[in-house]
Amino acid sequence: MASLKDNVKGHEIEQTEAKTAVSGFKSNREKNKMISAYVNQERYDKFKRINEKRGISNNKILNLMIADYVLQYEKLLSN
Repeated sequence: MASLKDNVKGHEIEQTEAKTAVSGFKSNREKNKMISAYVNQERYDKFKRINEKRGISNNKILNLMIADYVLQYEKLLSN
């Protein structure tokens, strides 16, 4: 049975970078910090259901929210 490496040999793999606010800061493959938060269960369930309907992961939404927050308030760091 041929390995995956053998099957891929000779074929170019096309890689596209995600075009999100987060990709401008770090590679989406880098994992620098894990966070934890306590949230209201009902609110989290709604958050999760909304994201499922949108077809986007909870983690991606949280990363986008953090990126937007940093962009909005990073000017405070220059003072």
